[in-house]
Amino acid sequence: MKPTIESDVLIIGGGLSGLSLAVALIEKNTSLTISIAEPRREYKNDRTWSFWQSHDHRWAKAVSHRWSRWCFGLESQPQQSIYSPHRPYQSIESLDFYRLATERIEASDCVCLYLGEAIERCEKSHSKWHATASQRQFIAPVVIDTRPPPIEQLNTSLLHQCFIGHVIEHPAAFKPDRLELMTDMASDEHGFKFTYCLPFGADLALVELTRFAPHPVDWAVLDADLHELKRQRGWLDAPIHRTERGQLPMGMAPRLASESGYAYAGTSAGGLRAATGYGFWRIQNWANACAEALNKHLDPLAHPPEPPLQAWMDRLFLRVLRHYPDRAPELFFRLYQRVPPEALIRFLSDQSSIRDKLKVVLSLPKRPFLAILTKR
Repeated sequence: MKPTIESDVLIIGGGLSGLSLAVALIEKNTSLTISIAEPRREYKNDRTWSFWQSHDHRWAKAVSHRWSRWCFGLESQPQQSIYSPHRPYQSIESLDFYRLATERIEASDCVCLYLGEAIERCEKSHSKWHATASQRQFIAPVVIDTRPPPIEQLNTSLLHQCFIGHVIEHPAAFKPDRLELMTDMASDEHGFKFTYCLPFGADLALVELTRFAPHPVDWAVLDADLHELKRQRGWLDAPIHRTERGQLPMGMAPRLASESGYAYAGTSAGGLRAATGYGFWRIQNWANACAEALNKHLDPLAHPPEPPLQAWMDRLFLRVLRHYPDRAPELFFRLYQRVPPEALIRFLSDQSSIRDKLKVVLSLPKRPFLAILTKR
């Protein structure tokens, strides 16, 4: 018979959302007991989270690099750069995040992390949730489910952001004071593509090839894209330290819980910005709000709905990208070229004012957006 673990809160999934919530509860000196069921047996350095931030935060010790200058450009054309000294772009490697979070959890008396525990089913009985996992059974009145979205939910996405990247080492190949946010922008039969390059030093960088497409792009296509990018840059012989790959839903319908005491969080629940795929900081904001609600013995909070105007703008932008992928390079180029850096950063970081949104609208060509608005 499987051993039973009872707690006040069960967090399903010990990834970015689950661990962020646990640490937020610890920082608020919670009196609740929390269990985290995570299917992985160990954490690996398999992804990088990036965001713009102007102040210190709880994950500042995990930030590996900061850049005040970022570049954009079209394929076969010189890159242009944007300078933003007050809002640097920051990156956190996943293993640094996991280490910092698990250190906080191990030092806590209220949170227990159970690795190697994949939840097989979760049912409510007598006002408590009973979750059966690989080796244990968990019982709690409150569940926060951070598992990835199921395939039927992913299929509701307007676009898919698909990427593959290598951390490579090559002598004096990179400019460590600037990152390539969206360079080599172009469109072809597989959709819109661009280069994303984070230099960790003059000799080391994460080099990614990203595509936006109506359907997930085959890994073979992305592998070939990255190979060609490295060939063009003269990096084919560069040693590979690690690989990152992923598929992010863009404009996906959020998953909502239908019973009290249960909430979805993370990617499946609206943790990613529809038009960009950025999610690190909005997940931190959700974790703070959810932890505060739980400490008051309220129902767990789901991610807040998008502000109506932002949701409308994002969805319209994604529809244009979906129907006119050949216009995507021009749209992004004009956005970066014409919107002032601080206004653009606020827009991409969910902090934009009406004035910022107006600057974004005025920077873009009107014809493709009007065409989508008049479609039935």
